[in-house]
Amino acid sequence: MRKKLLLASLFAGAVLTGKTYAVEVAPTQCSGGYCILEQEISAALQQNTATNTVQPTQKAQPAKNQTPVAQNKAQPTVAETNQVCSPIQQEQVNQQPQVVNVPVKQPQKVILSKEEKEIQDWGEYKKLPPQELLKRISTILNTAPIQARPPANAPVGCCYGKLVKPPIYKEVVIKYVEKVDVKVQPQPAKFETVEKKILIRPAYHKIEVIPPKYEVKEEKIQIVPPRVVWKYDNGIFCKVEVPGEYVTIKREVMVEPPKCVKKLVPAQYITVKVKKLVKDAQCSKPEEKQIVKTIKRKILVKGPQVVFDAVLCNVNFRPEDVKRVQEKLKELGYYNGPITGQLDEATMAALVKFQVDHNLEAGNLSIQTLQALGLNDIAKNYMKCEIQNLQNK
Repeated sequence: MRKKLLLASLFAGAVLTGKTYAVEVAPTQCSGGYCILEQEISAALQQNTATNTVQPTQKAQPAKNQTPVAQNKAQPTVAETNQVCSPIQQEQVNQQPQVVNVPVKQPQKVILSKEEKEIQDWGEYKKLPPQELLKRISTILNTAPIQARPPANAPVGCCYGKLVKPPIYKEVVIKYVEKVDVKVQPQPAKFETVEKKILIRPAYHKIEVIPPKYEVKEEKIQIVPPRVVWKYDNGIFCKVEVPGEYVTIKREVMVEPPKCVKKLVPAQYITVKVKKLVKDAQCSKPEEKQIVKTIKRKILVKGPQVVFDAVLCNVNFRPEDVKRVQEKLKELGYYNGPITGQLDEATMAALVKFQVDHNLEAGNLSIQTLQALGLNDIAKNYMKCEIQNLQNK
């Protein structure tokens, strides 16, 4: 059956005077690809342009039922209308708002670009865990019939087997004009700033008290005065004078009494900025911008296909080559098992997961996979087995 993908309301009604057109994306009968039916849109655009456009060499005639309105002084002239966005030059400003019609250019092409390309992508298969993915790929390989034979001129030591190609999708990308956005950027009025100082507190005096100053002085105080006593020594009495006894003390002596100092506190001002109008607000030229939207559709053209190509298997591979494949898969985070040099189930599950993640042909160890792993030196050893022009390639 012929599928139709209807892109309703492809562009806004304002683009085509309120009318809405649709772009039909339908499969072609030749290759299964998708194309855009633009004939109806192009015809509608031409018809609408011819209907609403007035030729520049002809003057628009008034309708039969309409009578021309006599011009009087109350109606604004063209010069007055053009002064809407001009600077204010008079003291009295017209308080009535005036509307200026902004001309809008309709886009010549509604559909700006259309691209179609085929891509190979495993898509949803990438979400499967390695073991489940290996099971799916193995089922496809086992159920698909062999549609090609090994090449008769293949070199000795080469093996050929089945590989599963990723599904083929057709990606359609359409860019179209949804609407034309017109903006008028106002130019604000310009002011000149003048600074003025305003007194908010006058100058005044305040009293600051300076405390007294003291010095530490030492003084001797007599506790026992000098006296005369008899001194007995060896049977002899002698009358002698004994000096007085003193004690030394420390005390603080005021050397400068406290005093008051009268200090002046300066006046406090604030700065006021006064704006002076230099240039009044104006209107800039209208800026037109096309609002472009993109529609992307991914359509499945062919599912996974089985092909026949040169592969490495238990007959022709060298264990040291498989060890390097296992080491590379472990380095990339796909393989966690031991390095055995054997294409066992764990190695194949990691290998298939790597092939699917990189949109490669999956199911066996191919030369293409070796190159994707960065093992080009090993791939060169098996490049002699790559025979072109097989029946299903």
